[in-house]
Amino acid sequence: MMSYYPKQRSVISHLIFCILVLLPLQAFADGPIDCGTTPIRVGYFKLGYRFYVDDGQEKGMNVDIMEELRKRTGCTFVTQEMSFARIWEDLTSGELDISLSGIRSPERELTVWFAPSITSKNYVLIGAAARSSVKNADDFFNNTALIFGVARGYTHSKELDIWLQKLRDAGRVEESSNVDVLFEKLKLGRIDGMFSFPFVYRKLLSDLNMQDDVSIQDWFSDDKGIIGCTMLSKKRFTETEANRWRSLILEMQRDGTLKRIFNQYVTPDEADQMLNF
Repeated sequence: MMSYYPKQRSVISHLIFCILVLLPLQAFADGPIDCGTTPIRVGYFKLGYRFYVDDGQEKGMNVDIMEELRKRTGCTFVTQEMSFARIWEDLTSGELDISLSGIRSPERELTVWFAPSITSKNYVLIGAAARSSVKNADDFFNNTALIFGVARGYTHSKELDIWLQKLRDAGRVEESSNVDVLFEKLKLGRIDGMFSFPFVYRKLLSDLNMQDDVSIQDWFSDDKGIIGCTMLSKKRFTETEANRWRSLILEMQRDGTLKRIFNQYVTPDEADQMLNF
């Protein structure tokens, strides 16, 4: 028995040493946000209930998320509505510090840190002229008169983009400058189908009074969606600082804050799916 206790004390001492060493590292990774000496510049672009302007007021999920970040960090944010293309240019140059709703890619990771903050699944919207004859992807593809619309610069999940490329090769994809224009084209019958997220089509179909004219279909049931990210310019934030923002967003996921925000705009089932990032 006497020979056992020194070994036990040695093991315990080793564990305590490891804990004391690792605790500061964890505290460093999850330390307080450095707001810097100038306001943090945030760029928004219109995307259904993610961001919209109502009577001159900025509204939507992204606005609610940024307000929660302001409360938790004490940082000062200045916001601006911008085009999707301009946001990427300004994040790269350092004219913009943060934006939301970005999709990770190797090219973009050269200039931007990504913090996962939402999972979004695309559904298919079929316009009035084709909704009675189109029930799946094959129906649409086999009718060579039908045109599919996409927003310029947008990426989708791998399976959706493979299908879309086949339509591009056939000359049956029409690009638009933004999502709002896509919905207007769908209403006018200039395109016959498009991809859209629930938090987008729920707002824009209502705004355009199109709820009864469009068929909403899930062509790719195995598709789990794509992860949308909060984007932080590498011109302003170091990797350590970006990790602290990631930790803050994950905390909002764990404590139910993101669920509460999402539930204001979509169904509970859709909100739950959006939290799987």
